[in-house]
Amino acid sequence: MEKLSDTALSAALDAAAALGSDAASACAAVRRAHEFCAPEIDAAAVLKAAEEARALAWTALHTGPWAAVAPPWRGVYACACYYAALAHGDDIDAALRALDLGLMLGDARFRPQLLRAAERLEARRGAVDESATAAAPPPPQPPSVCRPLSGGARVPRLPRPSLAWFYNECLRPAAPAVLTGVIDGWPARSTRPWSDLAYLKRVAGHRTVPVEVGAHYLDDAFDERLMTIADFLEAHVEGGGGAAGGGAAGGGGAYLAQHQLFTQLPQLRRDIAVPDYCSLSLEEDEEGGEGDAEEAAAAAEGGAEAEAGGPAKRRRVARRGYPDGPAINAWLGPAGTLSPLHHDPDHNLLAQVVGSKYVRLYSPEQTERLYPRTDAVHRVSSQIVDPDAHDAARFPRFGGAPYADVVLNAGEVLYIPPRWWHFVEARETSFSVSFWWR
Repeated sequence: MEKLSDTALSAALDAAAALGSDAASACAAVRRAHEFCAPEIDAAAVLKAAEEARALAWTALHTGPWAAVAPPWRGVYACACYYAALAHGDDIDAALRALDLGLMLGDARFRPQLLRAAERLEARRGAVDESATAAAPPPPQPPSVCRPLSGGARVPRLPRPSLAWFYNECLRPAAPAVLTGVIDGWPARSTRPWSDLAYLKRVAGHRTVPVEVGAHYLDDAFDERLMTIADFLEAHVEGGGGAAGGGAAGGGGAYLAQHQLFTQLPQLRRDIAVPDYCSLSLEEDEEGGEGDAEEAAAAAEGGAEAEAGGPAKRRRVARRGYPDGPAINAWLGPAGTLSPLHHDPDHNLLAQVVGSKYVRLYSPEQTERLYPRTDAVHRVSSQIVDPDAHDAARFPRFGGAPYADVVLNAGEVLYIPPRWWHFVEARETSFSVSFWWR
């Protein structure tokens, strides 16, 4: 690992130093860590200075709502994590933990340096054979959480629809659909199967991730803890722990949820591919008319291979809010982990890689009956966490709200249109990938 660029470092620290005395102290500590790296590294001095800066930045990042934190603090934290990793020397796992924290909480300016450093450390740690598994995946087990289908509406299953069909029949009318055959070619479903937890531990088990602990994110006891992927799998997935408890959904447990795991771990990003459907957008309707959008969808045909990167890949997804393509999040947990009833502002493809999930869907037209929360942080969530266990006296209008529900099986992809309310529950050990775009 080499020192950070003097120019980039100065720009980040100069912006942060004006935030107050704590920020100035943190910036001074990072500068000391930087200086102690030349002409030869004084590892002890670098680590002491880096940890001083990390502690100050950590406090700032965890004081008040995340959105209210001044962005320069994230740059300070990224730099401090980088130098902490550099100072750890031969303690590769400790160095990787520092880099993981920088990738999760730092700003994007230093992400390339953090990723390059992590890649070099991974190489030093030892080559991993990503193409072979230590043992065959365990045989499928019956789902331990089996919520029955009860919706009056049907969610159609479409065998690998063309881009034009998806645009006209799903995207434009905002119609949910299950897409089949779209992710069959993913290595995560074949040559590097995520159903083999031994593979996940071997490739990424030593990396640190944020894990949600509690029944769900609206629970009063909700917490978030940092742990390695191996510790998470062994404590909460392999041992039969998790939200299923004694069979009651949402009874507690842990969930690696809504985490940009694939930005942090390129070795897992190689196991999936962005479906070509994410190259389509209704914003083109607004900018250039319906004909332009339909023509773009038709032009992308002839290679709608969601796995292979057909012509649609040339149409880079440069939408408002996602200039570098769709936001890709990981959702990994045991049976019973759930996402309470909520809606998202963007198009969503939920790819079910391992296991199955129960999903209930309500149209945006039913919003008034779903009792949205009024607090700013969770305003996209309903006051009704579990639609099958609501208080009829408190929420009298909810019982009449029509809905559709579906079991999303391994290998299937669910399209959830913007602002459609959805409740999601894992029926068994589950690994999903979501793609959000506009």
